[in-house]
Amino acid sequence: MICKKILLTGLYLLLAGGSLVSAQQATEYFNVKSYGALGDGQTLDTKSFASTIAACVKAGGGTVYVPNGKFVIGTVQLFSNIHLVLSPGAVLVASPDNNNFLQQKDFGFSGSGASDKLGLLFADHAENVSITGFGAIDGNSQAFMYQDSVQANGDDLSYTRQGKAYLGAPKGNREAPVMWKGDNSRRPGTQIIFHACKKVTVSEITIRNANDWSMDIKESDNVKVLGITIDNDQRVPNSDGVDMYDSKNVIIADCDIRAGDDCIADIGSSNITVTNCNLASRSCGIRIGYNVFNDNDSGNLLFNNIQIHGANRGIGIFQRRKGNMSNMIFSNIIIESRLYPGQWWGHGEPIHISALPGMGYKEVGTISNVRFSNIIAKGEEGIVLIGSKESTLTGITFENVQLTIGRGAFTDIDGGNFDLRPTNDAKTNLFKHDIPAIYASKVDDLTVKDCKISWDSALPGYFTNGLFCEHFNDLTIDGLKASTGPNAATGEAIASLHQGKDVSITNLVPWPKEARSPGVSKRLLVFKENVTGLVQK
Repeated sequence: MICKKILLTGLYLLLAGGSLVSAQQATEYFNVKSYGALGDGQTLDTKSFASTIAACVKAGGGTVYVPNGKFVIGTVQLFSNIHLVLSPGAVLVASPDNNNFLQQKDFGFSGSGASDKLGLLFADHAENVSITGFGAIDGNSQAFMYQDSVQANGDDLSYTRQGKAYLGAPKGNREAPVMWKGDNSRRPGTQIIFHACKKVTVSEITIRNANDWSMDIKESDNVKVLGITIDNDQRVPNSDGVDMYDSKNVIIADCDIRAGDDCIADIGSSNITVTNCNLASRSCGIRIGYNVFNDNDSGNLLFNNIQIHGANRGIGIFQRRKGNMSNMIFSNIIIESRLYPGQWWGHGEPIHISALPGMGYKEVGTISNVRFSNIIAKGEEGIVLIGSKESTLTGITFENVQLTIGRGAFTDIDGGNFDLRPTNDAKTNLFKHDIPAIYASKVDDLTVKDCKISWDSALPGYFTNGLFCEHFNDLTIDGLKASTGPNAATGEAIASLHQGKDVSITNLVPWPKEARSPGVSKRLLVFKENVTGLVQK
């Protein structure tokens, strides 16, 4: 017989299933099976989980223990001083009935994920709450998605290079986003939500098959996400990894995240550290911004020792309404980005920064003081930096960046376009554009130092310059090895500069060696139009 409550008398207690719990972490231990949970993969165990947690709360807090088994649940709420432990072999799986999931609005918040509902676990205004162990949380996405039907593209395609043929009959539809069953807003929501919480830890668990976001850290403070695995069906739209909305003091470390949308997203959050992570995404590996809920500032963001692969965008920083974003450092990162079929946002850019009015907005906050160093990137389109008359990008630095532009399976059917969705103007959402390796427009104080650019030899002619800058002030190029695109027009220059002032160019070197022919002239190295204050060495 298993006791409902066991007082810890020693420093440690070895629980059934092998989990070791410190007496300093918890003084009470509650096994969900002692409160009626069956874990048979069929019976709905939501009420048993709620009863277990209620008993733990009544005792002043402690450890809620989930042993080996498959526990079908709807929405379960966690509270202060609750430590939820998932033992190896324990799986919390989403009920296939969406009526078993509660509404976000009933708890005073909204906007977590694409659904209006909650997912499996949430905490609201809780403190000292944790989810740990080597078990899994399974969103059961196959129950809520049509596996053989892909989303139709509802965007205006008339401004793309391909026109109505954009993504026409794409090969490999298995990589396109699938359709959800019924009303999108009624599918189960974000798997784990922490709303207005303090002192939160999530460690070692696996989240898989999310049918919406995997985790939302919302308006919370002092949060650690350590060593978790997120393994979602990458065809499921909005199946983000870890999203942070209006939070502060968050550490994400040693995680492996494979998501059908952004792997890590920071919106209106500050004092964020992300390190030692592997990320795979159909959208951004790392996304900063695109705030649709308020005008909060965001800044003091550190991203280090990260690998991003298979992403539609590697790193994306977006400003679409008020609220300033500043002080971001990205270092020691390997990026591999590519084009995908379907209406995923992004266009194979390793790095994208843009600031312009979003849907329904006229004012735009700033993006400033962003540094990229020690980056190895390979993408199927180039780095994109785009400001606007409402907001000029300021203080962008690339140092020791090695960029390779490659040709992919979808280059012909959707390549040669910029993707700035969402904006107020269809002309600037998804539209035809030449593809330099680095494109910068309306940027002040841009530095390109000790960088190298390579091109796939089979790229179309619209892959043009090593660097194209227009409407800029204070451009520094100090050590750039590059060439024009392999099939670019003869008159194209490595660096093409337009409508700018105050330029310093040092050590601009044609590269690879075959680009250094005796016939290469100064004009082919640098073309300038309405540029003043140019110093070239």
